[in-house]
Amino acid sequence: MSAALEGKVAIVTGAGRGLGRTHALALAAAGAAVVANDLGVGLDGGGTDHGPADSVVAEITAAGGQAVTDAHDVSDWSASKAIVDGALSAFGRLDIVVNNAGISRFAPIEEETEEGWSRTIAINLTGTAAVSHWAAAHWRALGPESGRAIINTSSPAGANPLPGTPAYCTSKAAVLALTITCAADLADLGVRVNAIAPIARTRMTEAVPDFADVIAPVSGGFDRIAPEHVSAVVVYLASAACDFTGRAFGLEGDDLYLFSGFSASTHLNNGARQWTVDSLSEALSDVDRQDRGYALEPGHRFVSPQPSDDVLAALASADSGGS
Repeated sequence: MSAALEGKVAIVTGAGRGLGRTHALALAAAGAAVVANDLGVGLDGGGTDHGPADSVVAEITAAGGQAVTDAHDVSDWSASKAIVDGALSAFGRLDIVVNNAGISRFAPIEEETEEGWSRTIAINLTGTAAVSHWAAAHWRALGPESGRAIINTSSPAGANPLPGTPAYCTSKAAVLALTITCAADLADLGVRVNAIAPIARTRMTEAVPDFADVIAPVSGGFDRIAPEHVSAVVVYLASAACDFTGRAFGLEGDDLYLFSGFSASTHLNNGARQWTVDSLSEALSDVDRQDRGYALEPGHRFVSPQPSDDVLAALASADSGGS
């Protein structure tokens, strides 16, 4: 068992299934005591079931680690305080926060509902901000100390949004911005804040038929989509070996790539003259449109991979396993 996180205490939200489960197990294997938070909602934000989180805690303790279950709702700002308080009550300190809890819904913007939009933003974005807030408030009261880390969960769909899931894409893009600003806010406290944008096998990705060939487990060799690969990076980001902050790490299997903030790929200048329609048209004529092949096709609707109605119904009743 690795001792990279010996003596540390970590909160993992959405720890009952999927990436959250493997994160909790990996952190515990590295020596951290773990608060396994999971309300047990479905991937659409409905229902509750504390069983998955209890199962993770049982697995950690059976292996000789330390863990407790927490069932508070991360989307409730006040309730999120209880997650931090629970870590302090159980283990006496807090060093690491892994904001993993999330839901995903499939609805283009014209079909989106106020309830669906609000719930997605509440769990994916507000939940990340709320738990980070209470952890940071605790650390601010204590003063600076090295070895603290917040790891947020974005998505490739946040860095490169696709049609069909605007609420999800927006929430995950906002997590990237939150990561950058919190890194600056908390640097003086010794808190490193980074984000991951993983591709891995979870109930959500397994439910999308068009992903079947990519997500399917392999019978031999290197399984690129296994969630354990993501958790290994989470352990690194939580450890003293990592000196990055304010960065977003994309990862798939053994491929790791770093995003560079919200950088501008093109710069044009009009020589101290106001832009006009003609001058803009000329200056932009050779710039890559990056329209992904559908922006200029009236009458053609780009359709992103969608689960079937049966799969959506199953997701609605399933337990949440993270983002």
